Amino acid sequence: MAKGKVRKHTAKEIQAKIDAHKNKGGGKKGIANRKPKCKLVCKVCMSESPSITTLGIHYQNKHPKLTFNAADYGHVEEEKKSKKSSKSSSKSEQKSTPKKYPSDEKIKEALTKLYKEKDPEKLGNVEKIMEKYSGKWAKLEEGLSKKYGTVDLVAMCK
Repeated sequence: MAKGKVRKHTAKEIQAKIDAHKNKGGGKKGIANRKPKCKLVCKVCMSESPSITTLGIHYQNKHPKLTFNAADYGHVEEEKKSKKSSKSSSKSEQKSTPKKYPSDEKIKEALTKLYKEKDPEKLGNVEKIMEKYSGKWAKLEEGLSKKYGTVDLVAMCK
């Protein structure tokens, strides 16, 4: 005789039994799954769109003579996001044209002047900062701008 536990059902049969009780989208339980997930309706042709972005695309394609305004649909946040993305694209354009920084001595003088005005305790660290950011003046300028407000090293050197 074989030792061990005798199984009454195979794993396949047990899985089929479990699957039989799962919600497959029919009846009252599945009504939420069958409903369209469209939140917005075009005011011109009453077609449904799942998001404000697709509604904007719909306006461009189906109603080219009309202007699409997201605020009409209560979505001012999307406009703000698009404005932010346009600002970030303009920033990337600015980054593509590198600044021409003056000599290391002039930058050192500008840093010393900045620290005298803003944070005299850091005057002793000017040499270390110059070594750390040598040739990476844009990164230094970015860090100083975050800490002390807008800082333009080129303008300070003049």
